[in-house]
Formats: sequence, C-alpha cells, structure tokens
Amino acid sequence: MGIKEKGLIKELKENGFSYSNVDKIYIKQALEPVEVEIVLKWLPELYKEHLGTGDQAVRSLMSAKRVFDPSLLIDLFENSDLNETIKAGIGLTLSYANTTDISEWMKDQLLDKELRMERYALIDGLLKKGKFSSVKEYMNFLKKIFDRYGGEDILKLFKKYGDKDDMLFLAEKAKKAEPKFAKAINKVIEKKKV
Repeated sequence: MGIKEKGLIKELKENGFSYSNVDKIYIKQALEPVEVEIVLKWLPELYKEHLGTGDQAVRSLMSAKRVFDPSLLIDLFENSDLNETIKAGIGLTLSYANTTDISEWMKDQLLDKELRMERYALIDGLLKKGKFSSVKEYMNFLKKIFDRYGGEDILKLFKKYGDKDDMLFLAEKAKKAEPKFAKAINKVIEKKKV
C-alpha cells in the first residue's frame, strides 16, 4: 500500500469509516457524503502514486448515496495527462455516479469534442443522465453521434431501444459500412423484426 493510499485510509478512519485498503471502499456499495468528499480530495494524489489505486478509488464513487459535484472528475477527464484507459474509468464513473446535472456536458463531449476513446464511456450513461424527454429523443441523439462513435456499444442500444425508423437508419448505415460492421448492423435489424 502506498503512502497516499494510507493517508486516504487514515483520514476515512478518523471520520468513522474503517477500511483496510481502497478495494474495500470500492466494494462497500453505499458511500456516505463525507466518504465521497475524502475520496475526491485524495484522488489526484492516488493517481500520481498508482494508476490502479486511483482507478479503483474513482470507481468507488459510483456508489455515492447522495448527489455530489463532479467538477474534479470532469477536470481529470478533460485536462489531465492520464491515459485513455484510466480516463475511460473516470467516464464510466461520470456516467453512473450520483452527480449533479452533467447532461449538457456529456452531450457536448460526444457531439463537439474530438473523437477520443475515453468518451465512449459516456455513452453508457446517456439515457439516464442526458435529460432526454423521450426514448425517441435519445435515439435521435445516438443517430447524431453514430458516425463518430458507432460500434458494438451503440448497436446494443439500437437493439434495445430502437423502433422501425431507427432500423431504417441502420439499414442506410449498413450500406456504407465495412463488411464486418455491416454484418453486425444487419443482425440488429433482423433481431428487431422478430
């Protein structure tokens, strides 16, 4: 266990929360607001000390009981020199954690920012956190980002939520797609016909 991780564990203990390491925080499944604040405070230092420890700590925030301000996570996601895999973990946390409203930020990341691997992680949380008025509005957004982020993950969402019009959209995309991806698209279309 590194020095920073020991510091986090010590501060949590001083506030009434006993853990042997960061992994135990992750598996708790219901972090109190004070725990969230402490994890956020230590997070940048944890990443500097050990990427895996930082990644486990950030993912623990997905179980926050109360809404919290994700500004630090957004800053790490957008501005840090962390690698794309680690940033994808931050993206998943932003997608699933009980944060203040980040709907416009998420949409902006996917629509207007450069294509980056870590941004795929935001797609998972879009339906829940995107503040769409309907599934149709959500599907229309997915169509807007399809050419940039189209892949197996988005196809799963089309399969789950898509209607007849969405399948027509996919049929057009299949005509222009690489053979392997066209085959995957056509599988989704066939399954929706059943």
